[in-house]
Amino acid sequence: MAFNDAALNVGGDAMAAAYPWIALHSSGTVAESTNETSAARLPANWSAATDGGDITSGPHNFTGGAASGAVVRVGYWSAQTNGTYGGGSLLTGDQTFNALGEYTVSTITETGSAS
Repeated sequence: MAFNDAALNVGGDAMAAAYPWIALHSSGTVAESTNETSAARLPANWSAATDGGDITSGPHNFTGGAASGAVVRVGYWSAQTNGTYGGGSLLTGDQTFNALGEYTVSTITETGSAS
């Protein structure tokens, strides 16, 4: 037996509550908490879970990064500073801060599934 969509939504909402902050990382895999950029973490403002645990967030306008510095992934954090790392998502498309140290993440989607 698998969990149904309603149960998976509970799980999605719990993860969103546990990791309400997002940060940009300059290298590494989503399993690593290392290489966080100098841009301040932002509130994730996750949506309520739908469709079996799917949660979304965005857009997010980061500032304070290194001019033209690398950005390869977003990380999920339990606190605005320090805290526990909960994973993340690789970014696609432009992976560089602009000359002013700004970077926009349009949308983040984490999906649950029932099988």
